Amino acid sequence: MVSEEDFWRTAFIIAEQYGPEGVAFAARMAESFEIGGKMEEHRVWVSIMTKVETLTAEPSGLARPS
Repeated sequence: MVSEEDFWRTAFIIAEQYGPEGVAFAARMAESFEIGGKMEEHRVWVSIMTKVETLTAEPSGLARPS
C-alpha cells in the first residue's frame, strides 16, 4: 500500500525537477488516468498535484531558477 508519505516524496521530486510547471505535469497525469477510467490512480495524482502546488507556492519553495 502506498502511504501519504510516498505521495509527498513524489510531489517533492516533481517540484524539484519541474518547479511550478510540475503542477501542470501532475494535472496531465491525473487527467490521463481519469480518461482511462482508472479512478484510484486519478485520485492519487490529484493528491500529488495539490502537494506539488503547495511545495511550489511557498516563498522558500522549490521553484526552478530562471
